Amino acid sequence: MDDMPMIITAFGPQGGRQPMDAQTLCARLDASRRQLPQPFDDGRVQLVASVADAIIRRKGEVSPFITYLGFWTRQAALRQLERSFRDRDLPGTLRRPRGLAFHLPPRNVETIFLYSWILSYLSGNANVVRMPQELAPDVIWVLDQFLAALEAAGETSQLFVHYPSDSQMSRIVSAHCDARVVWGGDAKIAAFEGFPLRNGGKSLWFGDRTSLGVLNGATVAALDAAAMEELAGRLFNDIFVFDQMACSSPQALYVVGGAPEYGPAIRRLMDDVSRIATGRGATSAPGQLITKMAAGFSAAATGGVSDVVWRGTELTAVVSDAAERIERRIGGGFLSIVFIPDLAALNGLLRERDQTVTHFGFSADDIRQAAERNLATGVSRWAPVGAALDFDHVWDGYDILFELTRSCRVM
Repeated sequence: MDDMPMIITAFGPQGGRQPMDAQTLCARLDASRRQLPQPFDDGRVQLVASVADAIIRRKGEVSPFITYLGFWTRQAALRQLERSFRDRDLPGTLRRPRGLAFHLPPRNVETIFLYSWILSYLSGNANVVRMPQELAPDVIWVLDQFLAALEAAGETSQLFVHYPSDSQMSRIVSAHCDARVVWGGDAKIAAFEGFPLRNGGKSLWFGDRTSLGVLNGATVAALDAAAMEELAGRLFNDIFVFDQMACSSPQALYVVGGAPEYGPAIRRLMDDVSRIATGRGATSAPGQLITKMAAGFSAAATGGVSDVVWRGTELTAVVSDAAERIERRIGGGFLSIVFIPDLAALNGLLRERDQTVTHFGFSADDIRQAAERNLATGVSRWAPVGAALDFDHVWDGYDILFELTRSCRVM
């Protein structure tokens, strides 16, 4: 390791970036885990909440997903999260941090590293985050707020670094860590699963996932113009905020009811989604537009398609006339629309890789029964349309706060 070049960049506040060699990084990592606070240490809660306050003060200037982060981490929300965490403790059991956690966020959803790190930080852990090479200005601003707050608090157990993905640093860092959180798909998991952690270390794997939505056709058809536009705005958020690249963004919509009765209402909904996308500047790049066109023509050529709905450069929808599972992941505003006879029929179409089912027009009992009927390994989340991208501490079947802490039994 002594001969390794200085290929590591350490992030500091106000855009500070400093080179660091592997030996120095490893010494910092070992030192960071020696003395840790209990979960939801008051100082850590206050630090996170202070950045939330700064975000909320600028909510008209930052992107919606940054504003959501601010509301998600405001002090009242953090205290509610703490109460939920403590209420689940078993009698005679203490929750303690795992130690040092290694976070490897995805490229396609920039804010994930913030949620992943915040949950681990609140759990009491030391952390090292391998940062993406490029970040949006809003995300850089939020990171700078956290880095400045950490520096002001004299906090040295939190490291944000970047190094080339083809280096050996991930293997080296893993060997110093007690937990590892890998986001970004099956190929990334395969690249990391051979890197051992410290004895007793635990990995959380967030692999390739797909998501879908289910709409009650009768309810959609009964909406007036204002309610239809409101639904379209929520659907726009699910589809376009991360260009359908997030694992929880729906790739297909399953509509309960017949196409002859409810097809016109669904087309009006698509019209409204497209109009909102145009108004918010969510047009497809030329390459993505060509990809969507090719996918639409290909679907039509294979049969089983009753309509291909083109809505400018923003939205393409392929309507299938058979109640079957459709597997198309095109992105950039491409939807497969399938009509099914009833909500129970959806259960037979769910697959192991499914993560989120967004829903609209059903009662809470309807959705709970649908979730209870699904005894297979797929689907870890049912959420209302418009909430597909709303992060939660329970994700992909993991309760992240519990996974990043350990139990200490006191008898």
